[in-house]
Amino acid sequence: MKRKIPFCFFVLFLACSSLAQADAGPMEKLADRNIDRFEQGCEDELETYCQTVTPGEGRGLACIYAHKDKLSGKCENALYESAEEFRNAANKLNAFVGACQADIVKLCSKVAIGEGRILKCLDENQEKISAGCRAARPQVEGDLGQKKAEGQA
Repeated sequence: MKRKIPFCFFVLFLACSSLAQADAGPMEKLADRNIDRFEQGCEDELETYCQTVTPGEGRGLACIYAHKDKLSGKCENALYESAEEFRNAANKLNAFVGACQADIVKLCSKVAIGEGRILKCLDENQEKISAGCRAARPQVEGDLGQKKAEGQA
């Protein structure tokens, strides 16, 4: 039985594919890793169905989505693993932003988003951020896409 590929994953993946071109902050690293996973896992499908598609800007992924009924297990697994990582990252980012939004606005509102600059700003203002934000900061350390270990906050 074929699993249904969540459409929201494709939207996130397309959006993040442009992030991968920038310097590597946590989200860019996540996007890079999952683009590589997609290209390797779906290599046969890209060559078979999407050979004439101009690379870049998520066009290969859109082509794969158009042929979703013909995907190999290897390609499907690559897409599902990436979807799970993006879901985990979104959950972590939501928790972090919820706890740190006021601090980000207060201390880092003039800092450009991306490449880990907001995190760096918060780290530079560690003594000024709220206890809730300080507690949430580990949510966005390390690998954003990995699920938290059991018992970890």
